Amino acid sequence: MTKKRSMPQMRAIQSFEAVARHLSVSLAAEELGVTQSAVSHQVRRLSSELGEKLLERQGRSLVLTDTGRRLALELDRAFDMIERSTAQILGTGDKTIRLALYGSFAIGWLVERLPDFYAEHPGIDLQLTMVSEEDELSDRTADAFVTSEPSQRGYWSALLKQEQLVAVAPARFGSWPCPLITTEVASSSAGADWIEYCRTNRLELAAAQRETWKMSTHYLLAFEMARAGIGAALVPDFLAERGLGDGTLVKLPGEPMPTGLNYYLSMKFSRRQEPALVALTQWLRAAIR
Repeated sequence: MTKKRSMPQMRAIQSFEAVARHLSVSLAAEELGVTQSAVSHQVRRLSSELGEKLLERQGRSLVLTDTGRRLALELDRAFDMIERSTAQILGTGDKTIRLALYGSFAIGWLVERLPDFYAEHPGIDLQLTMVSEEDELSDRTADAFVTSEPSQRGYWSALLKQEQLVAVAPARFGSWPCPLITTEVASSSAGADWIEYCRTNRLELAAAQRETWKMSTHYLLAFEMARAGIGAALVPDFLAERGLGDGTLVKLPGEPMPTGLNYYLSMKFSRRQEPALVALTQWLRAAIR
């Protein structure tokens, strides 16, 4: 005797999953090709069957409850598995990888190495997207991430590189003192990066700095400001390599300063054995070594 599955109707599950993904009834209805009222009815039906509130309104926005978030995460995993299983049977496995990463790492390290990746893996379409430190790891954003967040429930991570800052300046400066570009711009901590760098290298800030702080909110901006001749910048070593290599920047005296942050490659634990993601992982590790 076959076992009878005890679960809500698939139409209700599919409607809720689409609403949870879009946080919009109208967009979910458009995706599913039904009316908004039909989607709303199915979500209410699922909520009633489970005896739990799944969605709620906050002002004009639709948000998931704690129960709704848990269910959406599990459904996301289940639908991913269904998609991968059918793709394997049909022989149409997805060879497109969406890789999300910080702009400084993308431009400072990855982009100039991409030709090697394309040459080694011509069958993989790599799509790049930039994220910030506040962005949450989610399959809705990308298939793999290079960020400073090593762990998140349901995700597998591999350490790629430890971050350390080096001091670089336009060749016309070349030594202390010179204008300093800081990425610590809050009034309460302005220049904290340079203060720590001087402390680490036993330098006097007054002997290193000329003029007032030049301010920038991101390493990439500070790097380009230094290349434009504005002053010295503290940037990750992999980003500094570009300016040092083309001769637009010189390295100032002092040892690299570890920031305590690391760069990790992360992806869903359940997807880490997908051939395209395995290939990306192996290539990134080898290229960084």
